[in-house]
Formats: sequence, structure tokens, C-alpha cells
Amino acid sequence: MDVLTHFRSIEELTKTLSREQNLLGEMFEKRKLMKFPLGVAIDLVGGNEARLRKLVDYGVLVETGNTVEIESDYLNFFEEVLNVNEEISVLSVQECINTLKEYIGYYLQETNTNRKAGYQDSVRQLLKKTGFRTLRNVVDLKRNMDNAYKQEPNYIIKKKKLQNLDEKSHSIRSMIRECEKLMDNEHAFFLMANDPHMAKTCSDVKHDFVEAYHALMEIDRQIIVYINQIDQHNLLYKKIRKLKYLQDQLLIKTDTNLVQMLEDKNPLWMESRQYSKIRLSLNMIRDNEQIVKMLRRIAERNGIQKIARTEAEPLTDDDLQEHIQRLKEVDPMEVWNAFSASSYNLFDFILRYDYKTKRNIEDHTALFCQLVILHPDECRMTGKYATYQNIEYPIIYAK
Repeated sequence: MDVLTHFRSIEELTKTLSREQNLLGEMFEKRKLMKFPLGVAIDLVGGNEARLRKLVDYGVLVETGNTVEIESDYLNFFEEVLNVNEEISVLSVQECINTLKEYIGYYLQETNTNRKAGYQDSVRQLLKKTGFRTLRNVVDLKRNMDNAYKQEPNYIIKKKKLQNLDEKSHSIRSMIRECEKLMDNEHAFFLMANDPHMAKTCSDVKHDFVEAYHALMEIDRQIIVYINQIDQHNLLYKKIRKLKYLQDQLLIKTDTNLVQMLEDKNPLWMESRQYSKIRLSLNMIRDNEQIVKMLRRIAERNGIQKIARTEAEPLTDDDLQEHIQRLKEVDPMEVWNAFSASSYNLFDFILRYDYKTKRNIEDHTALFCQLVILHPDECRMTGKYATYQNIEYPIIYAK
């Protein structure tokens, strides 16, 4: 690629990336799945091969045979900005520390005021960059540790990845100590650079280092736990494979004590847990105030709302007296038996019957219809009608 071919302004760079966002987005999503075919890339830029060629010439893409891929600098930039970087770059922190030493030396030897101020600003920016990259590396380390344990199917590779991450954790810790030592030893620089912005930057970086230290301690502990779990799983897997082999060879009963172990132990891990409800007696609750307080604490802890209840008024002497209330209901069978023994027609009999309670004409009419429906075969219809209080009714006798 021609070294003179490059973006000459931020505007040109952002416009080019924005115009080709479909291609770059598709390639970034599939960066681990496959080499991107050149024909597919041309289709994603609207079939304009010149646009794709510009990306290759300007170093955004790298062409390899019939495939293209995102150039490493742009790929690392996208991964860091989107926080999906899987590589932990301890060297970048070390490079910042080395550059810090250089600029501090330049500052102490420089006599020009403006250039001294420039070196001072460079040191302050590098300090902020060192703290930021250290925290970023710790976050990446934590994410990669969890991914290695949960996603890697091969136990040997999983354990090796965790061991490598443990080494990187120690390297990050060493870099932090080296940077702290640099900040403590360069008294002359920080005394001469009496700047409130520099003091605040140093305070923020030290706070970042403390936070990183605490996170690294937890990461180290978790890596040890993960490695121990992998060793236990490996041991269990080997035992299961050996038992499977003995079972296939019909030697499991003779070469192992598995049957005896199963007979001696009877763990109920497949059984559901049994819960027994214990109901306290009312006398115990009524007489023991300590139990009542304990039940109230349990109810509050479980969010059970207490239902407010007030005591009822005591019963009076009048309430204890016997009260008789007569109902208007009558026994239809009793009325029909009495009607069967009489010579009256049904409606006249209902009007004359002694009900012991006061009834109106609607009650009589309802009883008349009810008796006719209940005893249709025992009623003798005369075909004649009569009227009582504007109510016309058939004259019916008992058979």
C-alpha cells in the first residue's frame, strides 16, 4: 500500500466510515466466524468496487486473496470503544510508564517555559491514560475469566486460559506498583509542577489503582476457585469414564464396591422436601405472650399484613333470651293433603287455609301454581273459571 495514501482530516475519516457502516458492521460482527468474501463485501457497498478499493488503499481493510478483513488498528479501536476487547494489553500500560519517565526527564532538563508546560501537560495526560488503561485491563480480565470458565468446552484449554489470565493479573499488579513507585520517587518533578490539575490527576490515578488492586484480589481468588473446580470436574469425569469402562466389561461388581456403597447410603436427593405445618393451640397463643411476639416478628419479616380486629361488645340479657321468628314459608305437601280431604276447589281452599302467618294474594297465587305443577295427575279440571280480585283462575278439584 502506498504510504502517502491516508485520511487527511477527521471529517474525511468519519464520512468514509459512516458511508461504509453496513460493510464494517457486518464484518465486525463476523470477525471470528469466517474470512469475509470479497464478492459479499462488494455487494454491501452497493456493487461499487471503487469504494471497496478505497477502503483497502486507505488501510481500513486488508485484502488477502479473495477475502478481506478489518485492519488490526481499526479492529482494536472498535473493540475498545465497544468494550468487547478480549486481549489484555499489559504492554500498553508499560509503554505509558516508559513514556512518562521520558517526559519527566525532558521536563526537568528543559529551560524554555512553554516547552516545560507542554511536557507537564503530556505527563498529566499520560497519567490519566495509565489509570484508564489499567482499569480497562482489569475489566477485560474479569470478563475473559468468566468467559473462559463458562464457554470453553475443553477442560485442558480452559485450565490453561485461566492460568494465563492469572499471570496477566500478576503483571498488571506489577505495573501498578511500578507506576506508584514512579509517582513517589519523582518528587522534584511534582514539586516543580505545582499545578492543581496535576495534583487532582495524581489523586484520581491513585484512586484508580486502589480500585484495580481490590478487583485484582477478587479475580485472583475467583481464578483459584475456578481452577479447583476444573480439577474436581476432571477427577469426577475420569472416575465416571472408568466406571463406564468396568460396566461395559461386566466387571463393575467384582472390581468395585459400588453395590455395597449404594446399599449403605440412601440419600434422598431425588425426593422433594417435605414440609409439615405445625398449628399452635389457641390456649398456648392466648396464655403465652412470648409466642405472640415471636409470631408477630415472623409475620413482619415475611411481609404478612396484620388484619386489625376489634373485640365485640358483650352480650346483653336480651340477647340471651329465646326469640322465635315465624317464616312465611309453608309446606306444599301438607297443604295438598289437607286439600285432598276437602270438598273445596283448590283456589278457595288456599284462601281459607290456616297458614299461621299473614300472606297476601301474590303468595296465594304462587302456592296455587306450585300445587298444580307438583300434582298434575291428581287434579280434576272442570273447564270453568272464576275471578277473585281481578285474578282469573281455573276451578280445580282433587280426584
